[in-house]
Amino acid sequence: MTNGEVDVITESEPLRIVGSSAVFPFAATVAEHFHYKTKQPTPLVEAIGTGAGIKLFCGSRQGPDGAMTSRPFTEGEKKRCREKGVTFEEFKLGQDGLVLVQNKRETPFPLILADLNKALSEKILDEGGCVLNPYKTWDVINATFPAYPIRVLGPAPTSGTYDVLVEKIGGPCGPFLRRDGAYIEAPANENLIVQKVLNAVHTIGIVTFSFYDQNRERLNALPIEGVLPSFASIQKGVYPLSRPLYLYIKTGELTPARVGYIREFVSEDAMTYLAEKGLIPLSPEMQDVMQRRVQQLGSIL
Repeated sequence: MTNGEVDVITESEPLRIVGSSAVFPFAATVAEHFHYKTKQPTPLVEAIGTGAGIKLFCGSRQGPDGAMTSRPFTEGEKKRCREKGVTFEEFKLGQDGLVLVQNKRETPFPLILADLNKALSEKILDEGGCVLNPYKTWDVINATFPAYPIRVLGPAPTSGTYDVLVEKIGGPCGPFLRRDGAYIEAPANENLIVQKVLNAVHTIGIVTFSFYDQNRERLNALPIEGVLPSFASIQKGVYPLSRPLYLYIKTGELTPARVGYIREFVSEDAMTYLAEKGLIPLSPEMQDVMQRRVQQLGSIL
């Protein structure tokens, strides 16, 4: 737990949890179960994006109770929280993966991370210098790839998923994706991405594993580094685009509701019903660590 005094107060308003659209369906489901079990008001869960959620969370001690994120806080974000007197505890919730999907009528082709760097990065390394990405079609990157235009729908820069994608595909020429129409920033609504993929030929979309899993009868997943996204490959971390999901809870004015909500999130019961919604659970060892952390938090009350 971060430094700072802990005050116990009695809550009268529902908890407010803001942030990642990738975490939203799981956080909203936990909110319903929390309300049913405790009779506390159902927490308000808002999908406004990881970056926007963290900004609100760290903005003041009176802001949202929790921030759901698809990446950990940066050092700059932690500093901003400290400057505002916001103390918090970090919890890992489970694993997820970014999946490149295409219409099932089209033939999938295998990619490696270097291919994604060439296809999506704003600038690439060319003869010792960084130049604007010149690639227009997939076959120029690899002669075995189809000869259709590079057109990929994915997260906007305000999304934690965007940050994860940039980090995963790497490259020495800056942390930005293309802005010339080859990479298309989509709103934080995976239903819209799927509809575009289904209706526009030769279009690839980037969605979370849970969403792909719910739509796999209509979508193909592209293998990355020879590995297809699956429950096992993501939980073990062998799928290259796997990533953990997080929830940050304020501890400066600790309430039974805050503790109760995160306790429900990391409970054995939640691991069952969230798996049905597509969340890949933590390893038993990591889940035990999270549950003990909740116990320590609860002992303050």
